[in-house]
This record gives sequence, structure tokens and C-alpha cells, in this order.
Amino acid sequence: MSLSPAQRHSARIAAQMKLRQRQALEGAESLHVLSAALANDVDMLHGLTLAQKVALKRDELLPKWMPTVEKYLDGGEVYRNPILAWCVIWLFDVGDMDAALNLADIAIEQGQETPPELKSNFPTFVADTVLKWAEVQARDGHPIEPYFSRTFTDVAEKWELYEVIQAKWFKFAGMRQLFDEQGVPRATATEDVGLLRSVDALLATAEKLHSQCGVGTMRKQIAARVRYLEKQSGAKK
Repeated sequence: MSLSPAQRHSARIAAQMKLRQRQALEGAESLHVLSAALANDVDMLHGLTLAQKVALKRDELLPKWMPTVEKYLDGGEVYRNPILAWCVIWLFDVGDMDAALNLADIAIEQGQETPPELKSNFPTFVADTVLKWAEVQARDGHPIEPYFSRTFTDVAEKWELYEVIQAKWFKFAGMRQLFDEQGVPRATATEDVGLLRSVDALLATAEKLHSQCGVGTMRKQIAARVRYLEKQSGAKK
């Protein structure tokens, strides 16, 4: 039975009070009550600087909404849940990779839709987001594991993605193994022929997936480096 206007108003006030106290709301029937509050919080982010957005998501929005997501997950019922969708995005935005990937796996398994603003699906969003994060981390000399390999496995073996996205992943998976101290991939960064061949195999897969992915020059450099090292090795025998 549908609620009267007065009942909807009372339910909305009660929901807002619980959210302010960081308490969970549960059940598909409460989503219509939450939608206005969620929309207001999303709108609140507009016009803020990046640092302000991160702080608001970390300190207010995630503590406010995650109890409701956890209650939903504990309930075992599956339905379209925009609160869960936004929390996945916000977790990535604040850099909580463990929680973000764990919740993203659930969202993908449940077939959750991303917010319309993303104009993407969750596998594509996660693949793009983690790759951009990994590129920045690696460039700055920071570790990218276990998050890179965890997502690479899904990109390579599980998720349905456009070939151009998969190619970017295989390209980076290879190139990153040849980074010099400045974060620039160079075939001369190693004398390990086995490693060079392994990297070339990754780049070959990238090229097969998307011929314009930009690995041709590096593959030629790797081939020349392998020939040089094998010649040097033969000369020493």
C-alpha cells in the first residue's frame, strides 16, 4: 500500500535523522525516501575543489551512507541500489582501494548500474579508474600491488570490455616492468632476456587487441636489446 503525503513526509524526516546519526536504513521500500537525500549530497559536491570534494566524501558522505550499504549487503536481497553505486565511486575517489575494489566486485556481480553521470558500466569504470591510479602511482615511484594485478586478472580474464581498454592494460602491464628511475620505460633498463621476452609478449597482446595502441617502437627496441644481450652472452662462452 502506498504511503500518504503525510506518511512520506514523516518517513523522510525519520530517514534524515537516522542518516545524520550515521545509522543504517534498510529495505528496497526505503530507497524512494533516500533518493532525495542522496541527490542533495551529490549536488553538494558541485563547485568544490578536488581537495574539498575528497574531504567531504571521506569525512561526511561515506560515514553517512556506508552503514546503509552494509545493511543492504547483510540483508541478502538484491535490487538496484544507487547508494551502493555512489559509495563505490566515492571510495575510489578517496583512495581506499581495498574497500573500493571489494565493493566494486559486489556491484559488478549484482549487475548494479552506475549513476547516469558516469555514462559507463562498472567494469569499464573500475578498469579505467584503477589504470589511471596505477599510472600515477608508478610514475611517482609508489607501489601499485596488489591492486593492479587483482584488477588486471579481471580485465584479462573476466570482464567484458572494449578491446582498446584491454590493450591499455596489457601495454602498461608490460611497460611498467621496464621503468627506469624516472618512470620512463626503456628496453635498456634490464639485462634479463627472459623479462624482456615476457614484456614483449604482453605488448604483443596489446597490439593484437588494438593495433594503434602505440607499442611498435618499444617492441623493436626490445628485439634489438635481446639480440644484443644474446650476442654478448654468446661472446662470453
